[in-house]
Amino acid sequence: MALIGAFIASDEQVIDYLRHNMRSQIFAKSLPMPLVIGAQKRLELLKTRPELKANLWKIVHALQKGLKDAGFEIGKTDSPVTPVYLNGSIPEATNLIIDLRENYDIFCSMVVYPVVPKGIIILRLIPTAVHTLEDVNYTIESFTKIYGKLKAGQYQADKIVPV
Repeated sequence: MALIGAFIASDEQVIDYLRHNMRSQIFAKSLPMPLVIGAQKRLELLKTRPELKANLWKIVHALQKGLKDAGFEIGKTDSPVTPVYLNGSIPEATNLIIDLRENYDIFCSMVVYPVVPKGIIILRLIPTAVHTLEDVNYTIESFTKIYGKLKAGQYQADKIVPV
């Protein structure tokens, strides 16, 4: 459901260590009620509106195929979360994200060093069941434009992205 919280899968010794040294964090927090209600609503929609799931995968496949066909590297993904791998610095990634959000109305998150090696940027797109094929085409066109700007050096640290 992509909520908050976590679980740990590890060796028995690690679990025992954490269990005995992190007691204040175990079962210390419950989910905020709006998240619980949202999760319940999503479960209800999954049961009552199967067309949403079908549309989600139609959009996901169109987006991922379109990005690959446009020359983007998306790696291997079996989920709607679609990574787009680019080369660039952290300042370039920041300026690129600002440009996407402010000038193209596209929201995506970035993953940069130290999560990935220096010089690598991952942009994470998460399409939804209510996106359309027009949204997919617009996203691919926009990514082609921002990639051109990235290659031309328009997102370098000394450049300010106009909003």
